[in-house]
Amino acid sequence: SLVEQSLVMTEDTDEGTRYRMLETIRDYAQEKLGASGDPATMAARHCDHFFNVAKAVRDGLKGAEQAQWIWRAEAEIDNIRVAIALALAGGVDPFIAVKFSIAMTAFWVLRGYSAEGRQTVHAALALPAIQASDMAQAHALYVGATLASSQNDHAEAHVMLEACLQLRRTLGNPVAIAATLSAMSQAILQAGNPRDATTSELEALALYRAQGERLGEAISLLHLGEIGVYCGDDEVALANLRECLRITQAIKNREVEGEAELALGEHAFEMGRTDDARRHLQRSFVVCSEAGDRRGSTQAQWWLGRLDLDSGELVSAASRLLEALQTFRDFEMREPLAECLEDYAVLVQLQGAQALQVAPATAVRLASASQAYRLSFDLVRSPQSERRWQVRLAALRASLSPAAFDEAWELGRETAAAEAISLVRDRVAALAAATQTSMSSLATAQA
Repeated sequence: SLVEQSLVMTEDTDEGTRYRMLETIRDYAQEKLGASGDPATMAARHCDHFFNVAKAVRDGLKGAEQAQWIWRAEAEIDNIRVAIALALAGGVDPFIAVKFSIAMTAFWVLRGYSAEGRQTVHAALALPAIQASDMAQAHALYVGATLASSQNDHAEAHVMLEACLQLRRTLGNPVAIAATLSAMSQAILQAGNPRDATTSELEALALYRAQGERLGEAISLLHLGEIGVYCGDDEVALANLRECLRITQAIKNREVEGEAELALGEHAFEMGRTDDARRHLQRSFVVCSEAGDRRGSTQAQWWLGRLDLDSGELVSAASRLLEALQTFRDFEMREPLAECLEDYAVLVQLQGAQALQVAPATAVRLASASQAYRLSFDLVRSPQSERRWQVRLAALRASLSPAAFDEAWELGRETAAAEAISLVRDRVAALAAATQTSMSSLATAQA
């Protein structure tokens, strides 16, 4: 009847019919609610309802129906934001703000809301009630560290995890301790210390196995496999990643399955097994895309672009890398953004080699901008990445005279990441135009 009176509007979506109000009607309804004398009770009921939705999303993302729960969370994101704001403002129990953060962590990471989540966590940690509770602080610190790591802010992640681990060891929950150790392992690895990262991860793995936590075990195996990839240890990487993949497929966790396929693809790429790399990366892309994991599908797309680059398929590489670069920027994923810019420097250099009228100085400028961006965030390369960078840098130096190289390099140091991405877009457009012209010329010649 409300729809018939035009007080409520309907919207048909893929997830079903939803209802909304025009802004003027909403304002009127808010006014009447205030006049009723008990708006706080209604707000608390709204918060409680959507906290239950957030918990359902958290549980749903762990299983085979990940995609459906991602779309459910996307549909309710504004309602969830309102509920979180109420908790932070003191309209309900302030612990609800931390509980919301725990429930929403995976969704925030998978869909590119990490910056928003970090703001929520920092606001929660500033609340006196949270500061007075070791358990609430530990939960908030863990979530904050997870979100910081997803944006490659490893310094903040490490500080938060150290504080979290100290609290959790005192509280004595073995699964929570294992989760913190596992997350700390990643932060330690990204700082360039695989030995200590391994020590932390092995302790986490033992705790998970003792508690029968299969998902935690799979994540620890994934991290140990990634340490193997970082160190170039074929045996360690394959053994751990394959076991991780076996467990995730058995428990039907799509997120970690996609990550395992991605890590296997990265390792095969680094080891020169091109066919294996493409198979794993394409599988990762499919798994993540079907599950609504935009972060994972973008990473797979990026590595497929790197494969295209190595095989000389420049048009395909340019398209994949640009799409990945833009998402890395949107998600504020610092490390892959820096490496993707470096990949583009190689692409531009290869365009020049194929006589597509590209100045070598453009490639040098992109490489320098990437290096400056990396240094500004203290991003450490893996041994393989460092070797690849030195080979690329030598090729760039050889493409120009010393004076021209130094001039282009200095210009690149002053180029902001946003400007570099704009430069990349221009090069992609130029490559597409040049390719189209070449195809037209070929067609004319054949005719």
